[in-house]
Amino acid sequence: MVGTGSIASVEGFVESPNGQCCQRIQFPDIVPASGICKAIVWMNQVGVHQVHVKICGTEIEGSPVKLVSGVRECNLLKTYKPPMNQPHDITKLENMFVVTDKSNNQVQVFDSEFHPTNKFCSPESTDMGKFDPYAVAWTGKTLVVTDLNNHCVVEFKNFVPFQVFGKEKLKRPCGIAVGKDGSVYVADCEKHCIFQFNKQRECTFNIGGQGSALGQLNAPWFLAINSSGNLVVSEFKNRRVQVFDPQKRQPIRIIDVKHNGKSWDCRGLALDQNDNIYVTVRNGFMRGWSSEHVLVYAPNGDFLGAFGEGFNYVRGITVTKKGEKTLAYVVDGANHRILEYEM
Repeated sequence: MVGTGSIASVEGFVESPNGQCCQRIQFPDIVPASGICKAIVWMNQVGVHQVHVKICGTEIEGSPVKLVSGVRECNLLKTYKPPMNQPHDITKLENMFVVTDKSNNQVQVFDSEFHPTNKFCSPESTDMGKFDPYAVAWTGKTLVVTDLNNHCVVEFKNFVPFQVFGKEKLKRPCGIAVGKDGSVYVADCEKHCIFQFNKQRECTFNIGGQGSALGQLNAPWFLAINSSGNLVVSEFKNRRVQVFDPQKRQPIRIIDVKHNGKSWDCRGLALDQNDNIYVTVRNGFMRGWSSEHVLVYAPNGDFLGAFGEGFNYVRGITVTKKGEKTLAYVVDGANHRILEYEM
């Protein structure tokens, strides 16, 4: 702002990425002799913000301004190493964490400090082989778990097997997510598509098909649903994230996952309260020289930064809000541990 005298008629605020709250900008009461007025604004949320400035209630020319608040040096808060063997995916339910303990053929439940509190397996049945849990999601009443070996989804109620579905459709079920209406979406990395199952767990439609064009998929691994009900998919072989409108069954955008001049294999996927996309990635195929990180993108595809190192087969991730803090819990599979980061 340029001028002199009182600027009591000037107001400014920062709109948060989700548009639900605003942070007021505190200008000084008097413009200094230089004629330039400055205000320092601290962003407390990762993502794309909008900065608005008004004079006498009228927004000035050039406002709002897009301001990207990226991932800073993320603080590794804690490392948890409970008894697990090749953990694969994680989700949070109130004060509990649920982890697919893949090589132990079970799903484990932990308290907030990752002390074991419960564990469960698939139903004992003559037509079910060894339980191979891959990904887990919460429907609001039940837990749904993809079973790679049995080509199905196992649904648990109160940690007890409730029903099995998808055997007639699924070949290699990987990621799983739950829509606002209670429908379940399952990524099939061998059929290269996403299947939707309604509340009755009947298959209603699928999205995708093998390829690299917009709307096509190649080895979809993990899924998430954003606040608009759109489906977010990490594609392992296409090295990208793709967003779909499941109601229209149409693609919305592609986010090419690149960092430090490289393309990265996309693995785990999670969203924060602002729909920012966290994807666990890997470059290289051999232990000892592969590089693994978590990359963060705004919903529109703007790159927000990277964090994490020392992973060995990084996999699932979940992002939660704790007071004013945003916390990310990353599954470090071959190191058999969960890492907690503060954004």
